[in-house]
Amino acid sequence: MEPQKRTHLLNQLMEEATLMQGVLAKAMEGQRTEARQPYLHSTQHAHAAYSLLDEHAAWEKIVQALQGIHTELEQIADAERQRVER
Repeated sequence: MEPQKRTHLLNQLMEEATLMQGVLAKAMEGQRTEARQPYLHSTQHAHAAYSLLDEHAAWEKIVQALQGIHTELEQIADAERQRVER
């Protein structure tokens, strides 16, 4: 696979992960708003908030891992270019 294709696919994954983090952050904010309204608050919301927090943390780990992969792919692309130039 060409380095540009790898980078493109990685960028798409990073965009998706970042988008999911934003969606989950908004959902968590919505739950915090609901929690401030006692008539809407229940233990079910507390469990869902925990779940959202875990999912958000998982996406953060994915973003960090993808950033590491991006760095590695750049190094590989550089090595491939150097090999071709020789």
